[in-house]
Amino acid sequence: MHDERQKPEAINTLRRQLTMGAAASTLLPWAAPAMAQQTSMEGVDLAPTVTAYGQKLVLNGSAVRKRGYFKADVTALYLPEKMSSPDAIYKLDGVRRIQLNILRRFTSSTITRIFLADFKEAATEEEFKRLIGPIGQIGAAYANVKEVVKGDVVNLDWVPGRGWLATHNGKSLNEVDGKPLVIKDELAYQIYMRMYIGQGAPADLRNGLLGLTKAVLGLRQPEHEVRVMGIKPLERAAVQ
Repeated sequence: MHDERQKPEAINTLRRQLTMGAAASTLLPWAAPAMAQQTSMEGVDLAPTVTAYGQKLVLNGSAVRKRGYFKADVTALYLPEKMSSPDAIYKLDGVRRIQLNILRRFTSSTITRIFLADFKEAATEEEFKRLIGPIGQIGAAYANVKEVVKGDVVNLDWVPGRGWLATHNGKSLNEVDGKPLVIKDELAYQIYMRMYIGQGAPADLRNGLLGLTKAVLGLRQPEHEVRVMGIKPLERAAVQ
């Protein structure tokens, strides 16, 4: 009889535990399942992970890239693992992806002109002279894109052993007149990355891609991970 009386109480206890567990998973959006959620910027959904050339990559960060007063694209950086140091990213031995989610129309000539200006600014004079050949090859790849419009996706990848590979809406740009376009100078890709995460890049773009801003994460983090100098996030906002 004693065991029979205990059964309903045990069942009720189990129900309370299950209910509390479900509530906790709702109130703690930084738990493991939530980390798989997409990040959304300017109406663009960014996958938390992608597979490129057989390697799983994670979203390191994202930001809106501007041209003057206009929002050009939502730029996303995918890496084998999250990193916040540009130097470590430059030296990374693995697939790296810069993804451009286009927000407005650009013609091929505009794309090429912007690339050349940004690349020259990111490179030293000596580097630019040395890389004239690869720069011409990259320009030829860009010439395969007649225009980009809102909703287009351009992936610019570095793949060890294969070099710089680019696609526009899934179509390869590494071809000129039916012949493969092979770009294997890794320094050229590193300089390309400087355009986004180097010291000369706009601070909001660089910090976003390096995952150094909360807005980029798109997800709330555990309180103990976002404390600064012992001040909780809400308290810190109040004193700023």
